[in-house]
Amino acid sequence: MLNFIENLKKSKAIGWLAVLFKKPAPASPDDSDGQMLARVAWQFFWLFLALLFFEDLLDFAIEIMHSIFEILHLLLEFIEGYVEEILEHFLHTDHHQSETIIVNALLLIGLYGFYRFVRAFPRIVRRLKRNYGAVRLKYKRRRLAYWRALLPNQKIKLTAAYLTGLALLLFWLTL
Repeated sequence: MLNFIENLKKSKAIGWLAVLFKKPAPASPDDSDGQMLARVAWQFFWLFLALLFFEDLLDFAIEIMHSIFEILHLLLEFIEGYVEEILEHFLHTDHHQSETIIVNALLLIGLYGFYRFVRAFPRIVRRLKRNYGAVRLKYKRRRLAYWRALLPNQKIKLTAAYLTGLALLLFWLTL
């Protein structure tokens, strides 16, 4: 299975999508000026697309979440129907009694889950803070090492490229 996916990634079957979503090479101080400018232009291109299609992307994400919740709701209704049939058959209950049993059981399960979540919440927050801090520190160190390794004229070109991209983006936003 994994070999099939790897072969598909390497093949030409994906076409132009492989070029669009290919992970860029990490920044290196040994890059030429053209490579550095191409990387900055690529970053601003994706930022421009995200801003241009922001409302559409937001609507798409909301529709996906809505579809997921609809599927989960249908699944829960399906399971509830079967549990209700089983209760009516084995315990000889009517519809109202089996509904009451199901609701009470779900309330107990939900309360227990909420209790476990409240107990685990401080640990989860500590772990997220620690992981976020480590990732942020690693990113800052990598960017600082990259910046320090650049020559002075490369620093000027990189700063000018980012400022030009930002100016063009702000110009487009204020039109």
